Amino acid sequence: MFIPLRPGLYHRQLGADHIFFDLPADRYFLLPPKYVRTWERYLTDKASHSDLSRLRDWNLIARGNVEGRSTDLPPRTPTSSLFDTSFAGVSFASAAWTIWVQRRARGDLRRRGIYRIVQQLERDGLASLSCDDGVASDVTVAFRAGRRYVSAADQCLVRGIAMKRMLARRGCSALLVFGVTMPFSAHCWVQAGESVLTDPLDVICRYQPIFSV
Repeated sequence: MFIPLRPGLYHRQLGADHIFFDLPADRYFLLPPKYVRTWERYLTDKASHSDLSRLRDWNLIARGNVEGRSTDLPPRTPTSSLFDTSFAGVSFASAAWTIWVQRRARGDLRRRGIYRIVQQLERDGLASLSCDDGVASDVTVAFRAGRRYVSAADQCLVRGIAMKRMLARRGCSALLVFGVTMPFSAHCWVQAGESVLTDPLDVICRYQPIFSV
């Protein structure tokens, strides 16, 4: 019997380090060294009843009679980035629209928090998993142009939510991916298939996915 992580908690192992993303609390944390052996027995289906009890006490795994592994597939490894591609110019109106949707996303994050926004993104997910190349290119170019007028520093989540919403309105399915690396750093980006839309490819290659929506 394999008991899953508690709802809203996601895990990624990088070397000897175990990183967790607590989505409802909007925080990342590193597993303390004293918990590692117990956790690694859990990962290899060798956890004892006392191990499982400790993991519940540490609020890492589900409580009650819940069992089963996650069926969520990880995002495909990106091999290209539209952000790196040269395109013709974009209108000021298109760039200005990206600024507006980012301001709206920033306000939503302040009022509602990341957990409720992710739940909404999941509910609003498109039935089709495809993304038209022309739509993806148009939106990428507009967001890239918008960076001339607003700072992109430390705005990956706002930008990612805004872009995913804009793509969905145009019938284009894409993932908002959260990634981590060590020494610890976190980043998120929008990805359609194997192509990154929000960042240069070399930036994204530093990170390993921990969660996507």
